Amino acid sequence: MPARTSTQTWHAIIALLAPEQGDARSALSAVTGACSAIISEEYTRDAPIVVRPATGPQIRIYTVHGPDVPEALESETPLTVPSLTGREWTMSVPCGVDDIDDFRRALSRHPWISLRDLTTPVETGKFMEPAQGSLIVNLEELR
Repeated sequence: MPARTSTQTWHAIIALLAPEQGDARSALSAVTGACSAIISEEYTRDAPIVVRPATGPQIRIYTVHGPDVPEALESETPLTVPSLTGREWTMSVPCGVDDIDDFRRALSRHPWISLRDLTTPVETGKFMEPAQGSLIVNLEELR
């Protein structure tokens, strides 16, 4: 018997990323079915869910399956970065190539979440593009 079902795992991820009620928590809750199914398929075992907040570092989330679960549960820790708020963030979720079209259809009403082939490497150091009309400061010019 698993320590958590895939849905319970997704709810734990929601609590980790967006512990307070608000737009971010509602947006993550809206994709519970599809994301739980992806976790159930164990696509997130070797390829991370990647969250790109509007500011701050990328967040990578892997799930643990099988005999390693008890040890992983003991070592779970809260995030040390600010939680998600609003809708100023994006998420990339790994998916098997055989299922990717079905899950894309299921998530098509949620443009902030994208699917990628789980064999595709994740881009590092990439943040969301600034919103139109936002201020961008070139720190090199200030030196």
